[in-house]
Amino acid sequence: MAATFYQHLTHSNLTKTNIITKTFETPLGNIICNLVSNYTLLHPVGHNTYENGKSEIFETVAHRIEIIEFKIRQPLYNGETITDSFGWVWKIQKRNNDSELLEIFCVFENPIDKVEFDSACGESLDAIEVYNENWSLHIGTEDGEVLNYRARNRDEFPARLENKVDFYNSITKMQENGLKTLIPNLNKDEDLHLQYLVAYGKRNIESVNTWLAVDQDKRKLENWIGIPW
Repeated sequence: MAATFYQHLTHSNLTKTNIITKTFETPLGNIICNLVSNYTLLHPVGHNTYENGKSEIFETVAHRIEIIEFKIRQPLYNGETITDSFGWVWKIQKRNNDSELLEIFCVFENPIDKVEFDSACGESLDAIEVYNENWSLHIGTEDGEVLNYRARNRDEFPARLENKVDFYNSITKMQENGLKTLIPNLNKDEDLHLQYLVAYGKRNIESVNTWLAVDQDKRKLENWIGIPW
């Protein structure tokens, strides 16, 4: 019997395997964005090229997954710039009725020097900051309120999950060094858009440029990358 939404998000006893890994090197350390499954099957089936991004497409036991890679648009809306950035959009579609547990991690690893961590959430944003005396880096994704809004508007988050996620109860969980998203149990043909953004720059306590860079609206981000609605 298929797992319910809540069973899926609390089922942590199965052995899971890292089947897709993406990395981004920064002056502070490495960002790892990876997909974990309780199965190992993974087939590459294609790719796409966008105006400001590119993607790979895979099929797993139960899902079709497109990972779109891109740089964040500069200058930012307030005119500021950042040193560098990277982003991943994961588009996940359930392609059959099989049960498969998926998790996505976007975390900071292998610090080059001593670093400190801090939470950096804001309206519509789940984020952490990694910093030392020279550099500041943010990792961010949409929070539960945004996901619930998208469910209400049938915008790549299942409408049947409206009011099952909110500010206090998201599918993404904050960790000291990053973000962990537990993919809900989808019905056949349901799909998800999930985004993970990373930005870093020279540390400046008077600027929030790297935080602003990871606080991106889905539609504006799609327009920048060139993803059709």
